Amino acid sequence: MWYQVDEEEDEDLMCSPAILARRASESWINVPPVEMLSTPQALQRKKSLPDVAGMPRMPDGGGMSREEVSALGSARREEVRRMYEESEKLRANPLLYLVSPQVKDWFSRQQLIILVLFINISLGIMFFKLLT
Repeated sequence: MWYQVDEEEDEDLMCSPAILARRASESWINVPPVEMLSTPQALQRKKSLPDVAGMPRMPDGGGMSREEVSALGSARREEVRRMYEESEKLRANPLLYLVSPQVKDWFSRQQLIILVLFINISLGIMFFKLLT
């Protein structure tokens, strides 16, 4: 119960007028005080994206060709489709997690730790049987 109250207070703080005003003021470019300016300047918004005209260009006259962009785009779409299908299979049958390549890779990386754990458990069982 007390946890929910703290969460509501945090949400209230995030939406407070002071925070919103500070965020809004941070999106404007800082201008020196009026006393230091010889001519009045209007406020300008900060650019959210880099200026394309100022970016360095490739010496061969451009970026990627349309064919390259198309091939990369279709490869990415295919990868996203495969990832979606795999997540659907895993959601339908959670036991497939045990035979997934990620789990196999994890076991191959952790072989030494698993071996040490197995030996320690075996020694613990033997010691317990000696005591009883």
